[in-house]
Amino acid sequence: MAIKLGAAVVVAFALYYLCAASLIGQVAAQSGEATFYTPPYTPSACFGFDPPPSNGLFAAASPDIYQNGAACGKFYTITCTGATSGEADACTGTPTVTVEIIDLCPGCSQPGFDLSETAFTQISFEAIGRININYNQ
Repeated sequence: MAIKLGAAVVVAFALYYLCAASLIGQVAAQSGEATFYTPPYTPSACFGFDPPPSNGLFAAASPDIYQNGAACGKFYTITCTGATSGEADACTGTPTVTVEIIDLCPGCSQPGFDLSETAFTQISFEAIGRININYNQ
């Protein structure tokens, strides 16, 4: 009897842990805008003259996200939701990308991101230029 009760407690704790872990990752996405910028990507506000990530998936963040450098090195998932101009078919077939914050974008819409050209073209088309997004860290 004690073994069955002990196993039930272990299963209950495992289920609790899995549920809690999945809820932590499901923070509600926030909406904003994204544009893109082209090389040179250095110097950056976060890392000076260190080269950007070699995979090309990085971004500059608006001041409200950048928070005086607190966002440096953090990763954000960006999802294209459409063009700010209302143009149809603004998002690619893979509308989500994860980027690392390496810079400040003082001129970005708040909240907003200036994505590397590589990151932007994974979720939209250069000709679109500015898109509506959902994002979360």
